[in-house]
Amino acid sequence: MNGIGIKYFIITIASIFIALGVGIIIGFSLNSEKFVQKQFQQQLNVIDKNLINLKKENDRLLKEIDEYKNQVAQQGKINNSLVNAYLKLGKIDSAVTIVITSTDYSYNDLIDFLRKIGIKINRIIKIKSSFLNIVNENSNEFGSYKLPDDAIKDITVYSVFDIKSELIKMLIEKRYIEVNKLSSGISDTVVLAGGNTLQNNNFNKIDRKMVEFFVDINNLNVIGVQQSYSEVNYCEYYKNMGLNTVDNVDETSGRISLIELIRGNNGNYGTKKEATSIIPSNFVGIEDAKKALENRRTSLLVEFEKYQNASLAVP
Repeated sequence: MNGIGIKYFIITIASIFIALGVGIIIGFSLNSEKFVQKQFQQQLNVIDKNLINLKKENDRLLKEIDEYKNQVAQQGKINNSLVNAYLKLGKIDSAVTIVITSTDYSYNDLIDFLRKIGIKINRIIKIKSSFLNIVNENSNEFGSYKLPDDAIKDITVYSVFDIKSELIKMLIEKRYIEVNKLSSGISDTVVLAGGNTLQNNNFNKIDRKMVEFFVDINNLNVIGVQQSYSEVNYCEYYKNMGLNTVDNVDETSGRISLIELIRGNNGNYGTKKEATSIIPSNFVGIEDAKKALENRRTSLLVEFEKYQNASLAVP
């Protein structure tokens, strides 16, 4: 065999091996594709099965949610019935001022509730967050007033006796406090609405001094309240200063407790550690509530004359 024959022989053998290799590759590719398709189909079947199970679970949970909603709605109706039944014990003739010291939580729902059930609200006084910086303001802005003590004292006097000093007018004008006056006259009850986040625990800066002024007013009914979710338990502080308290006025039980305290009951109610019970165990009778209110108003008229004379004596 000459050189040319060997050359063609080698080329032929190489071509055969190349063809075999290509065939093997093509065959492997076809088999691999079938394998991948089979695996993919199996995964699709698993996913489809899981989706069916998830849909069943989702339908079950939606059904449970609907049942819970119905239970909540029924509980709400029961609570409203209990509140209405309680309110039939007698008309609440107290005149109330609400002083909101909390800079983190709103008491609009509570205010709406009290107005809806017919409790007379004379004034709503909101202490603004800017009030905390009042001591840093230019002294010329407030003249010779001692801040914040004079401001806090005048706020307490205004909240009870409706005596609006020049300092109160300045505080309103400069938006250190916000006032919503719904009616005139003396308030026999003050609801001090506090509670704040941990970052804004301002009890010692505002509430403590305010309570000290309130307790000096003879026979004034002062009630400390907060929301159940307040991070700082102001009601514990209020209780330590001798106030009646409710630490969950955002809940039905707390609102009943508040109404009962307005009627003249005593105690510390709610769900936190300072509370002695969730609601009062005994309700004040109609006649006892009337007598307690008459005594408060008689004492407050005497106090009013004292504070009015003091305000007139200021040059």
